[in-house]
Amino acid sequence: MQASLPPLPPCPPLQPTSSKRKAPEIEEIEDEPSKQTLGSRKSRKLTSPVWDHFNKLLIDGEPKAKCVHCDKVLSANNVNGTSHLKDHLNKRCSKKNLKVDIRQKMLNYSRRSDGKCSLDATNFSQEVSRKELANMVIMHEYPLAIVDHVGFRRFVSSLNPTFKIISRTTLRSDIMKMFTSEKAGLKKMLEKIESKIAITTDMWTASNQKKGYMAVTAHYIDQYWVLRNKTLRYNC
Repeated sequence: MQASLPPLPPCPPLQPTSSKRKAPEIEEIEDEPSKQTLGSRKSRKLTSPVWDHFNKLLIDGEPKAKCVHCDKVLSANNVNGTSHLKDHLNKRCSKKNLKVDIRQKMLNYSRRSDGKCSLDATNFSQEVSRKELANMVIMHEYPLAIVDHVGFRRFVSSLNPTFKIISRTTLRSDIMKMFTSEKAGLKKMLEKIESKIAITTDMWTASNQKKGYMAVTAHYIDQYWVLRNKTLRYNC
């Protein structure tokens, strides 16, 4: 007789599979990144100023940088550096420029005509201050070396310590950029004038310098019937 085989055990019921994807595990890295290890390498301390605008996270074990302005998540691998993070802040972040950096706010003291005083919060702009510095040098014909004078540097620092003093080369570059911009704007304005333009030339000699000067000026009437004049050229 043939031996009968034992019956097979019943198959377990199939469990229904879920179509939902597992949520990524997100872990925020603490403020002491020098104690964190990513893989086998020890992460370096975050010294770049760009990290003032990003929070470093671990998403599924991968280092990521989350923008504090628009919540955009970018790669934070040490191999890639921070160039793409700076590019996001300067060109692609849609909300960074809409927020005011509290560190750039200053208190402005003002006295009204009725004798009352008030303190208002104002924003400091390095670009505006550099433009005003160039305007001052042009208006009063100061030498470019004024930015190297110790007294001038102390005076500026007493007004606003956050202003970065520029070199005479940078100051000259700012002045030439202003000249090119004003020249292009003057050409466009004169092209749109419908009235005639009168050109005059003035020549004189300074007694204390014994130098001759010449200025070419354009005179015209604008659309509001107001007499205007613009200096086209100034030579000595």
